[in-house]
Amino acid sequence: MLQATSLKKLSQATATAALGVAMLAAVGTAPARAVNLQTVNFSANFAPQALPGSTGIAVDLQNGSLDGTYTLDRDLIPASPVLPFSLSLQSWTVNVRNSSNTILKTFTSSLLGQTGQLVQDTLQDSLLFTNFIATSTGLETASLGLEFAPGYINNLGANPSDGLLSSVVFKNGNTVAGQIPIKAVPEPMSIAAIGIFGAMGLLVKRKQKASLAA
Repeated sequence: MLQATSLKKLSQATATAALGVAMLAAVGTAPARAVNLQTVNFSANFAPQALPGSTGIAVDLQNGSLDGTYTLDRDLIPASPVLPFSLSLQSWTVNVRNSSNTILKTFTSSLLGQTGQLVQDTLQDSLLFTNFIATSTGLETASLGLEFAPGYINNLGANPSDGLLSSVVFKNGNTVAGQIPIKAVPEPMSIAAIGIFGAMGLLVKRKQKASLAA
C-alpha cells in the first residue's frame, strides 16, 4: 500500500512538472507585441500676466515659456476610444522658464511621484502633468495642463493652443499660490504665412510710394 501511494505521488509530481515545462515553453514561443513608441516635442509661451491674486512661481513665469518632450506607446491609443480616455506616458520632461530663459521648474518622469497623461474627452485633447502631492509644509504641489485642438490625439504633432500652470506651497502659516495661462506658439507654417503676408504688404507699400512719386 505504501509503495502504491508513493508511486501515485510520484506520478502526480511528474505530471505537474511536465505541465509547468509545457506552460513555460508556450510562453517562450508566444510572439511578443512590438512596442510602437513615439516621441513628441512641444512648446508654448506663458501669458504676460498671471491670474489676479497669484504669487510665487506663477508671477515669476510671466512672459516666460515652456518646452517639453514625451514618449508613449502609439498602439495603446484605440482607433475609437471610449471617452473620457486617458493614457499614461512612458516618459516625459517639461521645463518651464522665466522671461530670461532660466528653468524655474521641471516636470519629469525621472522623479518618483510625478505623473504624465494624455487625455481625450468630448471637448478637447490634453496633456496633464503633476508633481508629487505635498505631504508637509514647504513642499510644492504643482500641475500643468495643456489643451490641444480636437484631433490632436490622432497625429500628436501640434503645439498646445491653451493651458494653465498651477502651484501651491504652504509655508510658515502662509499660502503661496498662483496660476498662469499659456498662449499658443505659432506653428512653423503659420510663421511662414505671416512672413509671406508681411512681404506682400511691404511690396504693396513700395508700389504705392512709387506711384505717388511718379
